Amino acid sequence: MPSIDITQRINVPPAEARRRLEGFQTELEERFGLVPTWTSPTEAQVSRTGASGKLKIEPTRVHAHIDLSFALTPLRGRIESEIRRRLAELFAD
Repeated sequence: MPSIDITQRINVPPAEARRRLEGFQTELEERFGLVPTWTSPTEAQVSRTGASGKLKIEPTRVHAHIDLSFALTPLRGRIESEIRRRLAELFAD
């Protein structure tokens, strides 16, 4: 199963990282159909038909891991590059 793994360094406390990610949540839903559901203060499950994964806030980084179905494989590059770009923008120093 194809997957996306992205790690973004952060220099903000976990609560601020979550606030920024919550602002990104609407964009994830509208552009890619990925719906984050926060399961703890530092972790969210993301899902849609054909995809599931996690967003995890750690002390110095945010990690996103998304498993894609084979049907979504053609969109992998676009989804990955867009999430990577937006995370870099959200946590630019």
